[in-house]
Amino acid sequence: MRILRYWRNVFSNWRYLISGIIMAVLFYAMNVFIANYRTLIEFSSSFGFFGILKFFIFLMIGFKESIKFNSFISLIVISLLLGMLFSLIFYKVIVLKGKGDKKIGFISSIGLFLGAFAPGFAACGIGLASALGFSGAFLAAFPLGGLEFSLIAIIILSIAI
Repeated sequence: MRILRYWRNVFSNWRYLISGIIMAVLFYAMNVFIANYRTLIEFSSSFGFFGILKFFIFLMIGFKESIKFNSFISLIVISLLLGMLFSLIFYKVIVLKGKGDKKIGFISSIGLFLGAFAPGFAACGIGLASALGFSGAFLAAFPLGGLEFSLIAIIILSIAI
């Protein structure tokens, strides 16, 4: 029950709520960008800055059509959890002046890394894993096709929150 009281204190303040939503959207946008950066670069010369920005927004809206449903759901869940975690971290730093459990900070760091590492479907090459050079074929060798990383990230982020 203490946790729910803390969440109510944090998310009843519009600043923390907005910062969480912004972080979730930025994380989602980062994944859309990583998956489509070649396309964005190719069209940037013909679209211009505002055209490519509009195109990127359309890519963000239609991103669910380009990946599997379970990958999209895991990406949304991880984005929301990361947004919540950042809001809670901001609250902790600002209000509580950083007092707290160091072990939770370590768990949060692991969750952040795994959440950024492979939030989407591995075979599509989405997430930081593809940016670091891990191919979809490597991650698709896992029993759930690389979705294990997303599930582990969701579990660790849930524990950290």
